[in-house]
Amino acid sequence: MISNSTKYAIRSILYMAKSKEEKKFTVEEMAGILDIPKPYLSKLLQQLSRSHIISSIKGRGGGFYLTKENLKRPLIDIVICIEGHNIFNKCFLGLPRCSDDNPCLLHTEYKAFRQNLEKTMINESIENLLKGTGFN
Repeated sequence: MISNSTKYAIRSILYMAKSKEEKKFTVEEMAGILDIPKPYLSKLLQQLSRSHIISSIKGRGGGFYLTKENLKRPLIDIVICIEGHNIFNKCFLGLPRCSDDNPCLLHTEYKAFRQNLEKTMINESIENLLKGTGFN
């Protein structure tokens, strides 16, 4: 349902969030540890920074980091930043005309799953997500 870009974005944010100290992370450091191509990760982190989901400082001693405000952002903000607002309206099978009036074979079950997932992502912050991962 979500792309590798979104998975990488979430993984990189969780990696930064697990640090107990306020530390700035470089793309090089994170790309190596998370096994994400450096140019790809760089674009993702810049996109997240432009959307104020993470923070950054340019130049020597700079990097990407999370503030207390960033940690309070809901998980849905990351998904929408990378995937766009329409992510929870797409057909599971990728059919262009799938709807309540013209459902595909999986429409009803997938619609319930999507709605539940969206609700969870709206209600869970980055900070809370960290507690339920293998990152702590």
